[in-house]
Amino acid sequence: MSTRQKKWFVLLITVITITGLVIFGCSAATDTKLYAGTTIRVIAETQNPTLALEKLLPEFEKLTGIKVELTYGPIDSVVQKELLALQSETGEYDVISSPYEFLGSLVENGYVQPLEPLLNNTNLNVIPDFDQEDFIKGMWSASGNWEGTYYGIPSNTCIMMLFYRKDLFENPAEKEAFINKYGYELEVPKSWNQYKDIVQFFTREKGQMLAGEKLDHDFYGTTIAGKRHIAMMCEWLNYAWSFGGGIFDKEGNLIIDSQENVAALDFFNEMKKYSPPGVSNNTWDEVTTQYQQGIVAMGIQWNDCAPSIEDPETSKVAGKMGYGAIPIGEAPAAHFGAWSYFIPKSSKNPEAAWIFLQWANTTAVQKRIALTGGFPCLKSVFNDPELLQKLPYWEASLEAYKISSCRPRIPEWNQMNSDMVLELSKVISGEQNSQKALTELKLKYEKLLKDKLPILYQ
Repeated sequence: MSTRQKKWFVLLITVITITGLVIFGCSAATDTKLYAGTTIRVIAETQNPTLALEKLLPEFEKLTGIKVELTYGPIDSVVQKELLALQSETGEYDVISSPYEFLGSLVENGYVQPLEPLLNNTNLNVIPDFDQEDFIKGMWSASGNWEGTYYGIPSNTCIMMLFYRKDLFENPAEKEAFINKYGYELEVPKSWNQYKDIVQFFTREKGQMLAGEKLDHDFYGTTIAGKRHIAMMCEWLNYAWSFGGGIFDKEGNLIIDSQENVAALDFFNEMKKYSPPGVSNNTWDEVTTQYQQGIVAMGIQWNDCAPSIEDPETSKVAGKMGYGAIPIGEAPAAHFGAWSYFIPKSSKNPEAAWIFLQWANTTAVQKRIALTGGFPCLKSVFNDPELLQKLPYWEASLEAYKISSCRPRIPEWNQMNSDMVLELSKVISGEQNSQKALTELKLKYEKLLKDKLPILYQ
């Protein structure tokens, strides 16, 4: 073969090779029907994002040919069903949505599979609009990263922040009365001292005046979730972190009985005086209802409760609310919460499940979920101009996510949470003081964790 013939031969082979790669590459990257005819089963909590996603499933089936059977229910029921299916290895579910704090337990018990093999399989990258670089990395890491490996992907995120009656804070008569009483301007509280002054100021009895109108009901400066329930733990941790406390320090040592935590629990307990009666019955649902009824001036709540409060069909204060940062003590605080999608090791259709997760985390799908009250983990959706203009809680939510703190995701957390809720409830009920309750809690934690302290990975 001549030199010229060799050059043409090499060129021909190169063209054929490149053409083949392009053909097969495009096919792998655009063939959304790879698993057409497959049925996957998904289970999640009954939340706005879940209900919104359900309405979009026909579009996913049309695009991919994959049918999704979606099951949902209350948190306790869903978690129980998931655990039973995982332990029995029935393969009943191909995707589970679970609270992110269960991450360590799910991984260390070998219930869920790592996502890297699926992420790195180019043949499965069939949803063109899926961009893993669009994830807010902190959210994805908190929701799914365990010891350097990703096992989960966020299914819904939420964050706690300050809810307040903007109309009252801006009312001229209230502003004048406040400065006359406290000697400084009425504004969204930046410190806990301000917070206490404001909740005292706005606590009024029936017959007193509020914003120029005579009250036909009692009005309260704040409200707290004081029921023996996970809601109380979620709310109190904001106070603990802000006061400079928490569960572990940066070195992984227990600090649950620290003086900062005692002060935070004392303050939290004191807020009962300025809350509607029956705080020991309050979870986030009851707190949301109290806002909707227009009987509370401000408080700390999950941002995914804001859509209900802004719904004019169910809320007296729609359009009257403001949203901002939780007051700062020693540090800024915002409790991060999330449910994460996981693919069980027992899944019979992990590839089809991964295609579903890609689609569920595209900008178009996440934006439509956001418009129904959900919260995404994509930068593109949080920066969407329409959402920033339309949703009054959107910008404050993004700022809160930037300073968020996570509860531990270690396998022992489920028991730790139960112990914490019990001890906190003793304080709220008046059965025990803060110092004694937190001392008891530390003893329980030390016994539970034993030789694992310090906890280096949370």
